[in-house]
Amino acid sequence: MVMKTCNAPKSVLVAGGLVGLGAVFNFGIGLLFSLTPETLKAIEVPRTPSGAPPQLLIVSGVACIAFGFVYLWVIKELFNKSHIAVVLIYTIASINILFGLFRWPVGLIFIAINLYVVFLVRSDSAKKWFSSSD
Repeated sequence: MVMKTCNAPKSVLVAGGLVGLGAVFNFGIGLLFSLTPETLKAIEVPRTPSGAPPQLLIVSGVACIAFGFVYLWVIKELFNKSHIAVVLIYTIASINILFGLFRWPVGLIFIAINLYVVFLVRSDSAKKWFSSSD
């Protein structure tokens, strides 16, 4: 996996770093949810009639891990100057902003980070870098 980061502008490097942090966060939360759901007893999760916890945390954990892999793919595409990475960043950022509204006021942090990543990818230096052919 060869990525063209040597000539990448700072805006693209910072955007890639923030997407990477999102991947690490998703992997961490996914592992926590899927491997150790019993440690999350403080979270009120609907119980089955027998009193056993549902598989909701495990499914959520697996979904977070899957999103972590999507974020890694976005980073790879971003540094390979693929325009699909920009589309994926817009899409993921839009979804994260909408979900940030449901987690008010903590969601403001996620909204701000995602708006910043979109701003970085839309910067003039990033646009020039994507349009150049190396």
